[in-house]
Amino acid sequence: MNERIKELAEQAGYEKDMFGIGHWDMPECKKFAELMTHEFIGILAHEIALCEKYKATACNDFDRTWQQGKIEHFHKLMNKTKDHFGVDNVGP
Repeated sequence: MNERIKELAEQAGYEKDMFGIGHWDMPECKKFAELMTHEFIGILAHEIALCEKYKATACNDFDRTWQQGKIEHFHKLMNKTKDHFGVDNVGP
C-alpha cells in the first residue's frame, strides 16, 4: 500500500491522536484498504474472464475485436490500480 491509501483514510476520518499515533497505523486498517483494492482488482479479473468467454464464442471478427479491446482495457485498469495504490502480486 502507498501514501494514496493513507490520504484516503484521512479523508474518511482517520486522525492521529495527541501522541501522534493514528488509527490508520493499525494493521487492521491497512489490511482493510488492501482487501478493498484486491476486491476491485478481482472484479476487473472477472470482467476479463467474461470478455474472453464472449470472444471465444463470437461469430464474427468485429465481435472478437471488440472483446479483445475490452480485455486490453481491463488489463490496463488493473495495472493502473496496482500502480496507483502500490499493490503487488494481485490477480492475473
